[in-house]
Amino acid sequence: MKNIYIKVPAIFHMLKKAEKENAILYIHALGGYGKTAAVEYYFRRKPHLVLRGCHCNGALDHMPNIQDIKQSVVIVDDVSAITDVKSQEYVRNLIENADKQLILIGRTPIPKWIHFENSDKWLLSATERDLAMDAELTAKLLAAFHIEVTPEVAQKISELTIGHPVTIEMVAHRMAGGKEFDAEVIEQVRLDLYAYCDHAFYDTWDDELKRTLFFLAPFEHFTSRMLELVSGCSNGEKVIAKALTISQAIISDGNGTYQMRPILRDYLRYKQKITLTKPQMNDIYNNAGGYYESEGDMENALLCYSRSDNQKKIADILVQNAMLHPGNGHYFETRQYYFHLPKELIVSSPVLMAGLSMLHSLLMQATESEQWYEELKSFSEDKEVADTQRREAKIRLAYLDIALPHRGSKKVSDIFKSVAVLCTNKRIKMPEFSVTSNLPSVMSGGKDFCEWSNNSLEMARMLKKPVELVLGRFGVGLVNVSLAESAFEKDSMDAYEIMSMLNSAYVKADTKGKPEMCFAAMGIMARVHISRGKLPLALSMIEDFREKMLAGGQNQLIPNIDAFLVWQALLSGNVQAAEKWLTEQAPNENIDFNILERYRYMIKIKTYIALGRLDEAATLTERMTVYCEEYYRNYNQIELGLLRTITQYRMKLGDWKKSLEKALGKAYTYHFIRVVAEYGTALLPLLEQADKIDIDKKYLKEIIAATKIMEKNYPAYLVPPVCLKEPLTETEKRILALLCTDATIEEIAKICDVTYNTVRYHNKNIYRKLDVENRGQAKLKARQLGFEERSVSSNSKTIHLK
Repeated sequence: MKNIYIKVPAIFHMLKKAEKENAILYIHALGGYGKTAAVEYYFRRKPHLVLRGCHCNGALDHMPNIQDIKQSVVIVDDVSAITDVKSQEYVRNLIENADKQLILIGRTPIPKWIHFENSDKWLLSATERDLAMDAELTAKLLAAFHIEVTPEVAQKISELTIGHPVTIEMVAHRMAGGKEFDAEVIEQVRLDLYAYCDHAFYDTWDDELKRTLFFLAPFEHFTSRMLELVSGCSNGEKVIAKALTISQAIISDGNGTYQMRPILRDYLRYKQKITLTKPQMNDIYNNAGGYYESEGDMENALLCYSRSDNQKKIADILVQNAMLHPGNGHYFETRQYYFHLPKELIVSSPVLMAGLSMLHSLLMQATESEQWYEELKSFSEDKEVADTQRREAKIRLAYLDIALPHRGSKKVSDIFKSVAVLCTNKRIKMPEFSVTSNLPSVMSGGKDFCEWSNNSLEMARMLKKPVELVLGRFGVGLVNVSLAESAFEKDSMDAYEIMSMLNSAYVKADTKGKPEMCFAAMGIMARVHISRGKLPLALSMIEDFREKMLAGGQNQLIPNIDAFLVWQALLSGNVQAAEKWLTEQAPNENIDFNILERYRYMIKIKTYIALGRLDEAATLTERMTVYCEEYYRNYNQIELGLLRTITQYRMKLGDWKKSLEKALGKAYTYHFIRVVAEYGTALLPLLEQADKIDIDKKYLKEIIAATKIMEKNYPAYLVPPVCLKEPLTETEKRILALLCTDATIEEIAKICDVTYNTVRYHNKNIYRKLDVENRGQAKLKARQLGFEERSVSSNSKTIHLK
């Protein structure tokens, strides 16, 4: 190819800046980005000395006496290749002692052996971003090879090549003779690039680095331990350090994980494809599967074992997963593997049959779930089956009787008693069953236990021992949490007594039970504080609990803890935080509707309402309603009815009073107050118009009284989004921000350097545009607009909001 250089403004700007400021410039990027070409072109008319590191021996090609160097510019190329101690010392002396313009070029970030603390020169850094070619530069480089393309094609080539000049030159070579930039050219360039990688990268690595990266190519992310297991390398940390310092083949993701550069990973995967046999690739995937399995990452383990066609390992993992309760297992994520198991394998395993029954129930396929239940029942009664297998089948049947989601909880109390007898007489141990299903509730946890609340004390007395026998550690603290939650929902017990019961349950669950029960206790405690206007305390409790769960590796609880924090943000009117969660973390029901995500779906509906996205709120509400009605989720039905009421009222569609009447009627069945009252500001105006609906008037009066307290404490909760009558001026924004700090009019006038009357004039305009009547309402609207996140400065004072 012709020796052509196209000036890249970004790197020239960095070179000029370094020259002007007498700074050292370190340029690092993969090979082929034109690092050396850019520097030599820039200094083409200025005397300069070039020293180069050699990959073969790790030394500089020559090291003249620093005092004898006459050129004003010294360029040290291939710094990343320098491993020779004398050469490294020479470069450090150049940095510290030479009165020269110094340019360092490498393929990796600044090597650790280079020190700048003893140099009085400023260090500047340039990367691939400063060297990459955009669409305009791509078109210029192609034109230099007599290839003319449209701006659209230039943009496409720039994106596909990530602005890599050498690859763009390859495109020019393949388009010679008038060829179009099409799939054929792209494939030819891809092979050209792989040939380039052979000598530019692969041939410069030692055998250990070659082998290690070669074996890791199929995997997007890896750790040092995975590197050792997959490649057979004995010192993963050493190889990773080498890969980071000698070449920029890998990048650190932080927290001990790494990834290979995409261009090199594609190259090595191609090299694998043409050199390795199927059994060799199977070994790589099997080793990786073993690593993921040891880390508890069942999804990636299954993916690796499926690629190596290791059916035995797939079956083993699915059996292990089926032994877990749905909150800790990965039923939904692994369903494709369950469905691909041969039926003869499933019907030979009681655990797999139980797993399929549970999986279908989670997928809202009750008929198929019951079919597998009957298959398991027949297996348990088959006299030709070994006694141990029949015993296992009976244990699994008892578990399913309690745990199957679609069966609800009407007969669960009787089942608990009979299973407890079975556990005592037969001395069997039940599979794990979480009453909370990782939710901050027992009432609306793994099952809906609203029916128990109608006779909670008697139920607690009757079921305490059976529950302890059947649930083991998962049941520690259950009775106290259940009684406390029931009393809280009904507002039938003093807050101190409720908190006392919950704290007792928390300590027992924390020391002798499971973190899932701790979350339920903590969630209800937070709600008690919220009901008393103590949101900051509730927030602090949940944030501290989140840190504790992270430190303890209880990652299964984090998504619902985060959702609980989003609800708290909505209570304070912080819609921005909720919207961020909605965008970045919330589950997408349009891709997969997963009933295990029900708590986050409920928070998502509330966020939709807060954002004014009522159509989306209505859609998710109806989807959830289908599930909750079919699966007897009474508590969720109450909430969904209230959310439907609010949505219909604001959309001016449907009979919102009918929806409210139905929701309150179901809540009245259990005399629940808090589940209704927590909607505060959003629901109070509707309750006050509900005098003609068919509901007990005394109960309605209690509901309204409790709702008014929530409305007073959390006036911004689920209020319609603010729509300004006209935009605020910059001055008005500043004064509004100051109003939120509780500064007096006199203080605001002083900060803004205006008169008292001028501030009052702006206040009047602000109130008019916000459609409010006083400062309190203005502060509420300001919070919704995000002003609480801002800070206002003056020459004498800075006021931080929030």
